[in-house]
Amino acid sequence: MATKAVNPETQRAKLERKERAILEAARGVFVEHGFDGARMSEIARRAQIGEGTIYSYYESKAELMLTVLQQFWDGLTLEAEAVMASSQVDGFFERLQALAQYHLSTVIENADFINLTFALRRNNSEVSVSRDHLRHYVAVFDNLFRRGQDRGEIRQDAVLWQARDVFYGTLEYSARSIEMTMDADRTERHQGPVVDQMISLFRAHYGAGPDEYGLASPTLNNLSSKLDRLSEQFDALSKRLPQ
Repeated sequence: MATKAVNPETQRAKLERKERAILEAARGVFVEHGFDGARMSEIARRAQIGEGTIYSYYESKAELMLTVLQQFWDGLTLEAEAVMASSQVDGFFERLQALAQYHLSTVIENADFINLTFALRRNNSEVSVSRDHLRHYVAVFDNLFRRGQDRGEIRQDAVLWQARDVFYGTLEYSARSIEMTMDADRTERHQGPVVDQMISLFRAHYGAGPDEYGLASPTLNNLSSKLDRLSEQFDALSKRLPQ
């Protein structure tokens, strides 16, 4: 009697669905009990699987915690990049506002897990999210800032790491203040003024002045001179062509 073949895609989908259930349950248990207080048996119960099944995916609780952390920060990076890609505006400050709004609302919505992330970085190197994952996330700001400098919207002498600290540090402090005063339903509250003030701060301190990106800009003057020379060469070439 022939053995019925197992559809590999169906089997793969089942495995992926089960892993998603494990990771979702693990995140909730880790937030509620911390890494040390979390129990694999409780994670298995919430994921509606046997405890032994978890170990077929992850060798230890530490490996599971690391996967949850990495999945979270990688997800934030992809979402932040999507915000930048979908932005209908092209100017630095308008795009910075979109990124600030995303970051502020994300920190508020995920306050418990983000607090756990940084507590682990301070206290438990075994399960600390790698610096690479954090760098990938903040690189969204870095790339935007460099682009602003390249386009002459940001002062050329502005120091990137200082601007980054001002951006994330201010928003995260504000997020904690907002989160502490929110109602139990975690509704959005007083986020707009925080973002507006952040953008005003960046405009005042980092925005390029007329001498940096206006008509007196050496870079633009050089470009204008090159365009003028090209225009002259084109005119001369046109005169030599038969009419």
